[in-house]
Amino acid sequence: MTTSRTRAILTSAFLFSGLSLFPKALAIAKDIVVATRFGATETLDIYLMAFVLIGVPVGVFIVAIQTTLIPALVNAKAEVGAGLLGGSIKFTLALMVMVLPVWLAVLPWMMTILYPSAEDAIRGELFVACLWLVPYYFINGINILQYGALQARKVFWPNAALPGLFSIVILIAMWLVPEIDIRILLVGTVVGSLLEGIVLYCFLRYGEFVRWRRTSGLGLKPVVLLALPLMLGGVLFSVAPVVEQLIAFRLGAGSVSLLYYGNKVPVALNSLLLTAIGVVILPHFAELISRQAWGECRALYIRFVGISFAIGFLIAALGVALSEVAIRVLFERGAFTAVDSKEAAAVMRMYLLQLPFLLSAMVSMRALAAMGKTTVMTWVAGLQLLIAFFLAYFLSKSYGVSGIALGSALAAMVGASVFGVIAWRSLNDKFKVPLL
Repeated sequence: MTTSRTRAILTSAFLFSGLSLFPKALAIAKDIVVATRFGATETLDIYLMAFVLIGVPVGVFIVAIQTTLIPALVNAKAEVGAGLLGGSIKFTLALMVMVLPVWLAVLPWMMTILYPSAEDAIRGELFVACLWLVPYYFINGINILQYGALQARKVFWPNAALPGLFSIVILIAMWLVPEIDIRILLVGTVVGSLLEGIVLYCFLRYGEFVRWRRTSGLGLKPVVLLALPLMLGGVLFSVAPVVEQLIAFRLGAGSVSLLYYGNKVPVALNSLLLTAIGVVILPHFAELISRQAWGECRALYIRFVGISFAIGFLIAALGVALSEVAIRVLFERGAFTAVDSKEAAAVMRMYLLQLPFLLSAMVSMRALAAMGKTTVMTWVAGLQLLIAFFLAYFLSKSYGVSGIALGSALAAMVGASVFGVIAWRSLNDKFKVPLL
């Protein structure tokens, strides 16, 4: 049974990765055009920082709710699950409406603390860019829950294919407006996410995966209560890119952009591999745990930790060897110079070091999430991020922007080890019979 399930998971994961190739190619094409048009400049720095800042509340609340909603939907009957999804979306919208004014009120104060060396005009432009992205804030939050609902029903292709719409819209926007204007990126971000959300909702309605009436009392409270510890972890995860950008920002103009370009290939690989494993394996863990099939669950866990680490190691080794070639081929043209390529390639190598550890940690985290151990996940994630911040700050003094990426990689190694030990012990506590 474990072998057939393993085959099914690998098949779904490879299918997910295959379907993701075209959207990832579109994302790379979009980044090539952005690099040619904007280079590593302060204008792009502002867009990237605004994109991260406006998404902080979503990373805190919505990702946590999605993580606990998926197992609940797996174990719910179709009608109940449709109501639970509708109730979760309504609750999430209300939560986002309440949080947004508070977040916008504290943002100017936070910018003063986070970017004290920036001129007032730059901080003003950054805040205006955040306001432009307010519609994206709402759309992205709802899209995350919609993707989660499809994962729970083991419908994985939209997660792989639909993000390509985002890149297509930005490419069209830059083609229609051939100017160096941050508003092209801001409007493209909003319209692209909106189109993605419309297609997602149409698919959910067609499959009868969501309904809006009589949604109260359909299991939303347990989902939210389990998500509360993860929200604390979400604070840390959402702050992580802000802190990385802050450290990079202090290294000089264009450093945030170099961090972004250097992480593009690792992020693409993460989407192809990390997201594929995480999306596909969680419903299987949830199903096995709901049946108390601890022996099969433990065997599945061991197998996929090994598989994911091996795949990640091989791909990371190849990526490190080809990093400078990849950056030059992708971005070195127009405003993006040979010096930029060299620095971005160093960042890429450091980020790739964490790939095998991120993949194995994802398997451990999905097993823990399916068991409802969200509190311990938060503590471990917090430890990992604190280590990452500490190392990134001190390593950046010696190695510049690449030191930030190296700090993240070293912290990922620690986090994967701790997650692995906790997941293994938790499964062993449920199943005492030793493996043959």
